[in-house]
Amino acid sequence: MDLQRDICHVRLWLCQKFEQPVYLWVERHYEQSKREIADVTALLSCRHPDKMTPAAKDAFRALGYEIRNSRAAIYGYPLCLRDHSRHEALRAYARIEAALRRRALAE
Repeated sequence: MDLQRDICHVRLWLCQKFEQPVYLWVERHYEQSKREIADVTALLSCRHPDKMTPAAKDAFRALGYEIRNSRAAIYGYPLCLRDHSRHEALRAYARIEAALRRRALAE
C-alpha cells in the first residue's frame, strides 16, 4: 500500500474525469494506518472544497480504503503537487476506473 501514490492517482483520475485541475486534502487520525483515512476533500483552490469530494471518496473506497472519522486528533497527508506525465495520468485513470467497476460488481 502506498497512500501517496493513491492520492496522486485519485487526483489524476479526478482531473481527467472532470477536466479541471484539483487537489486532494487527505486526513488521517494518528492511530490510523494501512488503508484507513479519516476524510478526503477535493479542492479547486486551497480555500474552497469542491463537489468532486464524493467522487474522490468513492475512488478511495474502491481502492480498499476505509474512511472513518472518529473525531480524534488528525493530521493532513501531503498533497500530490508534482507533475505527472500524460502516460502516468492515463494509467491512473484506468486503475481507478477498474477499481470502481470491480466495486460496483461486488455490491
